[in-house]
Amino acid sequence: MSDKDLKKLTDLVKEELKTIPTKEQALQSFISAGIKNDKGEFTAPYAILNKLVKST
Repeated sequence: MSDKDLKKLTDLVKEELKTIPTKEQALQSFISAGIKNDKGEFTAPYAILNKLVKST
């Protein structure tokens, strides 16, 4: 990877980190990772989080 390519990639990542995901995008990310199911509930390995997280 050239220095120019590395700079482009770094700039792209910095811009992406500035974006704030919507609630739906965040939920979809958790679903994709297997943390929540399609109903928005925590999956079995993460069920303890129900006691820690206030649902909105």
